[in-house]
Amino acid sequence: MKVKKKNIIWNMIGITANAFISLFLLIIVQRVNGIYQAGVFSYAFSLACLFYVIAVYYNRVYQVADVKNKYDVNEYLTARFFTAGMTILLTGLFCLINGFDKLKFTLIILLTLFKIVEAISECYYGFIQKEDDLAYVGKSFFFKALIGVASFLLIDVLTKNLVISAIALIVINMIILLIDIKKFKSLYKIKYKITYTKVFNLLKETFPIFLFTFLNIFLCNCQKYVIEYFLDESFQTIFAIIVMPATMLSLCGQYILAPFLNDLSKLYNKKDIDNLNKYINKINSIFMGLGIVILIIAFFLGVPVLNIIYNIDLQEYKMAFLIIIVGAVFFGLAAIISSLLTVIKRNKEQLYIYIISAFITLGLSIILIKYYALLGAAIAYLVTMIIHSLMSYLMLKYYLRK
Repeated sequence: MKVKKKNIIWNMIGITANAFISLFLLIIVQRVNGIYQAGVFSYAFSLACLFYVIAVYYNRVYQVADVKNKYDVNEYLTARFFTAGMTILLTGLFCLINGFDKLKFTLIILLTLFKIVEAISECYYGFIQKEDDLAYVGKSFFFKALIGVASFLLIDVLTKNLVISAIALIVINMIILLIDIKKFKSLYKIKYKITYTKVFNLLKETFPIFLFTFLNIFLCNCQKYVIEYFLDESFQTIFAIIVMPATMLSLCGQYILAPFLNDLSKLYNKKDIDNLNKYINKINSIFMGLGIVILIIAFFLGVPVLNIIYNIDLQEYKMAFLIIIVGAVFFGLAAIISSLLTVIKRNKEQLYIYIISAFITLGLSIILIKYYALLGAAIAYLVTMIIHSLMSYLMLKYYLRK
């Protein structure tokens, strides 16, 4: 029981530390390098997160859930190294097609390499977690984030060079990866033998997971991608700042849901739909209550606090900021409902919602950002999240009734 508690605590610490990396890095870059380079960095990092999905391809949950070892260690590792290699090629091709300048091109490549190393680590984490040592994974995440951000800060302050600072992130990740591999080798004694047919089958079988995750990241960051083509880098920085609290809010939804997941699964397996609906309404009510509280705090304190943190005047963007917070509440609800749809085994059906939402957000973002700049980006975000959460909710209710 102590081990289980240790696993839960360290896993939560690790996930939280990893989620906050982009927040701290953006603060550092804005403070040290200025608003223009912060915009370049923010865009490069958001792209790296999208390319990361290609590198990681299938999530760790799938790997850990393979208790019958349908695919062995060699096949998982080979698949991950293949997707990592493909990610490097696709990133380079994307940068060449877009004709980015030297700084943007270099940062996109370096930050994607940073995320690729993380994707490889994820594969090793899956094997370590299968040996019931999730605490190790959480510690690895935590120290990697802590040392990485500290190194980035030190080097950026000394050199004011984002390229050298990004290289430091990669080096730290690679050092931690080597430690993770050493831990993995202490748990597994394997002979390297590759069955390419099974590797292909693994990639084919997990394609829906990849597509689902890719669309989810695209949905969160679409406005950042579109801003690149219509506004200058300073707007990229400002949007990244005002959308950051929204990202944290959606993370809160997963914290609220986590304690209920086992009970929800049991109720669904028992077909106790009445109590399942009560749980769902309770979870949604808690999150909505939290969202209202955060919106009130954001109205009075949000912009002044962000002004202090980032050393930039955001008063004229207060309306856009509040609109994004409301949108984040709906996205948080959608994320909770998505997890509930996963509980009732409706993963494939969710893909249709994400595909529709991706087209909606892309279309709205292009139109509204072109004419209304950041306010348009905020409105596109809000409208997309309302539609996305509503579609998810209606799907959940439909399948519960069915």
